[in-house]
Amino acid sequence: MLPPVSTGPMDPAWSPDGVWIAFSMRGDIWKVPAEGGEAIALTEGPAYHFEPAWSRDGTRIALTYEIDGDLEIGIVSADGGVVQRVTRSPGYDLQPVWSGDDRSIFFTSRRNRDLDILSASPTTPGNVQQGNLRISEIAGGRGNQFQPAISPAGDFMAYVGPAGGLGSGGIWVKKITLAEAEPPSTAEPTSNLGEPRLVHVEETSYRVEPAWSADGAAIFYSSDAAGSNDIAVVPAAGGNRVRLTEVLSDEFGVAVSPDGLRIAFVSNHEGPTRLYTIPVGGGARSSWREVEITSRRPRTETGVLRGRVLDENGQPTPARIMLVASDGRAYTEDGGFHRMMWINKRHYAHTDGSFEIEVPAGPVSIEAMRGFEYVPAATSADVPAAGSAEVTLSLERLGNLDALFTLGWYSSDMHTHDLHEGRFGLTQEMFFRQLEADDVRVANALIHMDGTKIMGRWDDLTGEPYELSTNDRILYYTQEFRGSYGHVALLGLQRFIMPLLGGARGTPYAPDVLKLAPIDAAYEQGGIAGFVHPYNGPVDTPQRAASADIPVHVALGRGDFFDVVSIASLEMESAEMYYRLLNCGFRLAATGGTDNFSDVWLDPSGGTARTYVHVDGAPPLTFGAWLDAVRDERTFGTNGPLLFLAVGHAVLGAETMVEPGGEIILETADDTTLNVRLAVASIAPLERVEIVVNGAVAHTWEATDFAADRATGAWQLTTSIELPGSGWIAARAVGPPSEYVGDAFPFAQTSPVYVVREGVTHTSVEDARFLLETINVLWDRVDQRDAFNTDAERRDYFDAIEAARAVFQRIIDGG
Repeated sequence: MLPPVSTGPMDPAWSPDGVWIAFSMRGDIWKVPAEGGEAIALTEGPAYHFEPAWSRDGTRIALTYEIDGDLEIGIVSADGGVVQRVTRSPGYDLQPVWSGDDRSIFFTSRRNRDLDILSASPTTPGNVQQGNLRISEIAGGRGNQFQPAISPAGDFMAYVGPAGGLGSGGIWVKKITLAEAEPPSTAEPTSNLGEPRLVHVEETSYRVEPAWSADGAAIFYSSDAAGSNDIAVVPAAGGNRVRLTEVLSDEFGVAVSPDGLRIAFVSNHEGPTRLYTIPVGGGARSSWREVEITSRRPRTETGVLRGRVLDENGQPTPARIMLVASDGRAYTEDGGFHRMMWINKRHYAHTDGSFEIEVPAGPVSIEAMRGFEYVPAATSADVPAAGSAEVTLSLERLGNLDALFTLGWYSSDMHTHDLHEGRFGLTQEMFFRQLEADDVRVANALIHMDGTKIMGRWDDLTGEPYELSTNDRILYYTQEFRGSYGHVALLGLQRFIMPLLGGARGTPYAPDVLKLAPIDAAYEQGGIAGFVHPYNGPVDTPQRAASADIPVHVALGRGDFFDVVSIASLEMESAEMYYRLLNCGFRLAATGGTDNFSDVWLDPSGGTARTYVHVDGAPPLTFGAWLDAVRDERTFGTNGPLLFLAVGHAVLGAETMVEPGGEIILETADDTTLNVRLAVASIAPLERVEIVVNGAVAHTWEATDFAADRATGAWQLTTSIELPGSGWIAARAVGPPSEYVGDAFPFAQTSPVYVVREGVTHTSVEDARFLLETINVLWDRVDQRDAFNTDAERRDYFDAIEAARAVFQRIIDGG
């Protein structure tokens, strides 16, 4: 929902005389003649500015802007100038609109955790930007209330609020007429508010943005009922919805002209948004009239930065670029996708290897990076006003990486999404180029259902790699199954496994279900299944660990991989549960999957969390061989550090080492010493590298232990481990927060090397008891929810619980 920095227009707003349309773009508020022409900037850096709202007298524009790391409400003259700050709060303030008399500004705020609609009014006679302000709640309480819109007469407010069921809320209307009082400071905005009235309900996704018709009889909004955002209208008194646009792209940000004859909106059918108007009654695509921006007039002098990104061979290469201009803001090529990683607030975009960006004149710093195998390259330039400067960024391979890699290691993402109702019109090719720029060699794009809405395109799952895939780079569209106690990725599918979700209240698929049937169906198609974003909270007790039903599935022989690394879960907590599963004799590949939304601006890119997979016989790479390598656990999951583990033993000979997923078979009389060799490289600093044996740290290298040995960005570490019995050996790396990592901190985890002595697999009674109790807690919760439609559904779920219980009980009894 948060407003984006964009290269195309966003959030249009008509001037009261109908001459201008204001909008946000490139971090500023602009205005352009309603018929098109030169766009004139009203703001300038260092803040980013969004969501313009024209005052009724036409002299001022309220806006949202980013300041002090937060979103606040400000006001700027309609002719441009310095922004005057209105709100000061630790929570987001956004979506401003003016009251009917221009004395107050209504806005959405998160200062009380949930979103509420508040008003800012002067405590002394004057306008809202003078003197002290009184902040009053207009619509609040449980749930989110947001996107206020004031009726033409100023006496009603439309907004989005909880309406039961799925989605972000329905459209409500509330009377807001203020009691007449002298002086104005005695007027209490909450003293004469009417009860809210529900006007319309559908499964919305923060794109509704209601706007009143000029006569106050109808409310326009953006509807997603047809599978893409369309402009729609509904009577203000309630009634049936009418769609006014019907194309496959998204249309949103509706604004009604003061004379009531036309609607302005933006559409992303060509990637970045474009600004259009249509007659108020809607019409075919041919009736759209583009408000063409023929030129831009910023408030500061600008120039052009031209550049190239080169690989280690001096050839242009796709990459990610991060630029900071003289005003402290980031900029992107015209038509590009401006993005930001929320964890570290770094703005970025992707390039095909060359770029041309208009920036404020003065010093510019720019950095390029390409995944985890290249050292980020930085440079700077001084861009002259009305002139240009050129830069070259040369990427070099990280350390002696070629010596660390054996043939066939491929960086992969187990869990990424291309479409998730973002504002940028992302095509399949654009998505593929994003992944290429971040050097993701195998990407699994998971189509799924959020609520009752498909996230992705039905036609993209073809059973074959995407058409632009090559012998060393593959994009494969497949499926995610979402349940009430966790999600699973189903990779390598030939066709959809229906339904796409379970345990979703308010849908035909409300009963709690396990993922046994979808996983089995994936296996029948030759695919694999794994547990994505496993644990996003503490797992120190069975009560807390019962947030996911993973132990049930693993006990029953389902699941091939476990995303220890993901931006949507906690690495150390997920690793703790991964170790418990390994300690019960189960085998799962340690993997990484981002779970990002690639069309959303405030999100990291695909490959932020990734899996390195060692594929036999590569190149050329095939998807079937890649699946086999994951099944064989020849993997490590990471969000930055690279870990290449090998374990040896005297019985194997001095030259033979076993990589993750492999076994070392020993007899009772064989030596208890195992030799561990670890190659480490990282674009981000590390604090420690650890060897984990049977769930406990057996050896640690602190950064000070090996930093001095770092010659070219990589380390070769060796140690010996004593293991008298059976068990498993894995490695992990941990580092402090880094600007190059799109997660809370750098982390990597390898799959284990298994040691089997006298044919006995290592198990832990303590961990089996913990997981058994976790399953008991899970069943208690499912039983209490009682979301089943039939006794058969309950019996099927309970029978699986009982079968999993028996598995863990056997481990306990045999301990």
